[in-house]
Amino acid sequence: MKMFITMIGLIIVAIILNIFDYNSFLDLLSITWYIASILIIYSGIKYSFKYKFIQFKIKEFIKAIKSKSKNNISPLSSLSMSLAAKIGVGSLSGVALCLYFGGIGSIFWMCIISLIVSINTYVECILGIKYRDKVGNSLIGGPSFYIKKCLNNKCLSILYGILIIITYSGLFLSIQSNTIVSVISDFDINITLIVIVLSLVTFIIIKKESKNIFLVDSILVPFMLIFYLLMGLYVLFNSSNILDILKLMVRDAFKIKSIIPLFLVGMQRAIFISESGIGTSAISASACDNDPDKQGKLEILGIHITTFLVCFITFLIIVTSNYNIVDFGNINGIEIVMYAFNYHFGNFGKIILAIITTMFAFSTIISGYFFGENNVRIFTNNKKVIKMFKIFVIVIIFISGYISPNILWNLTDYFIAILAIINISSIIRINR
Repeated sequence: MKMFITMIGLIIVAIILNIFDYNSFLDLLSITWYIASILIIYSGIKYSFKYKFIQFKIKEFIKAIKSKSKNNISPLSSLSMSLAAKIGVGSLSGVALCLYFGGIGSIFWMCIISLIVSINTYVECILGIKYRDKVGNSLIGGPSFYIKKCLNNKCLSILYGILIIITYSGLFLSIQSNTIVSVISDFDINITLIVIVLSLVTFIIIKKESKNIFLVDSILVPFMLIFYLLMGLYVLFNSSNILDILKLMVRDAFKIKSIIPLFLVGMQRAIFISESGIGTSAISASACDNDPDKQGKLEILGIHITTFLVCFITFLIIVTSNYNIVDFGNINGIEIVMYAFNYHFGNFGKIILAIITTMFAFSTIISGYFFGENNVRIFTNNKKVIKMFKIFVIVIIFISGYISPNILWNLTDYFIAILAIINISSIIRINR
């Protein structure tokens, strides 16, 4: 109960500060993220030793890929859902901001921290599958379930579920929708037309059972990964200084005067991009009737794909441009990525980035809806309520095309930190 009251208090204070004292809100955001980061890294180190650094055992991941599910959601479909949530616009703008403010050495620490904290995903997936429930024809689980069943804390369980709905099916979904509108409207396409098409396509996918979402993600995610990999290979083969860049990255990461700031920047980006410790991977993993150990390993593989394929390709595309001689002013990251794509691909850069951003953001939209619906079912499985939730999501998608995402980003960052604190502190108490 103390944990529940504390979290409620922090949320109320954050909302008030965000309205009346923006600078104080940013200070609270930083403090909350430091607490979340300490917990995530602590548990990452703890469980790395406990599970014998399983996140480094590549052969185990290969074996897990061959695993089979006992229901109609395959292990790879579940992995695609998890990847869809991770590979959003943060894999583009997030990496750009890390590089721009932290320097090239911060990317090294982003990769190292990602390796360490990925074990948290393994633990939360095992708990998610072990303590899930069957609601109707679907298997649903996640932090809300193991918090309630293992800690007997119904209030904290409900709070986590509500925050997931608000954060992923409300705020985070709005940001992705807004990003798609911003990118496509640059081609002089009417905003209203964009949001209507986006809303209709989303509705077609989510109007029936969740298996439709898994099916779309299982097709879209591999396609966008291959497409992005080809972009990275093109840049790689046309750049002669890749080895020098990698050497500079490692050397810069260990500069005595800047090692702590670089570590902190890389740490925050690694946690945000991988979502390790937030609990969303446990939600997607619970839908698949697979062996918990194998599904947990697949989810670790998802983090490695996000960090060492998608994010590293973004890093490669940016760092091989001359982005560092340009003054971007007040940036949100995507401007740097846009500049780098134009540098490498000329007039086609804008088109390529629009395609990539749309795929990344849309896959996050439908996975965000799934996380929300999964937690709505904690409270009720009433079909009318689920239909109302679908309508709510479509309305959010439509409206978000016309609003500024700046305030939404800060609230999303804050709520994700709160989710991480609730989830990781619960995991540590459950899996001692």
